[in-house]
Amino acid sequence: ASLLTFNSCTKEYIDYYETIPSKTMVYERSTSSWQGSGNRKFIDLPVKELTKYYLEQGIVTVAMSTDNEQSYQAIPGTIDAVSFSYDYVVGSVRIYAEDPIMEAGINITVPNNAVFKISLTEADFVQ
Repeated sequence: ASLLTFNSCTKEYIDYYETIPSKTMVYERSTSSWQGSGNRKFIDLPVKELTKYYLEQGIVTVAMSTDNEQSYQAIPGTIDAVSFSYDYVVGSVRIYAEDPIMEAGINITVPNNAVFKISLTEADFVQ
């Protein structure tokens, strides 16, 4: 005689989503707003909402649109043969536009009109 046992497994799904507060600011800038020359240019965006909290613990993300907000591309990234990146301090974000290989004598072209979307997200810092 054989003894067969069947184990029953029950899957439990828990739908728990914690809302993480974010703030998003949008800045529109033209070609004349950029500083620098040649293979490296930059633009400073005043972000009064970027406090010491976001510098030390929160999350700062940047996206750029060059098609009147039909689409956005995340920065850092290379867009139309120009490398875009950013850094930030309390109260300000600096966007860089550079030749990806920083070749001497290259003059990069920045967008005629760019819309920057800066998002600040709260985060739980774990040590």
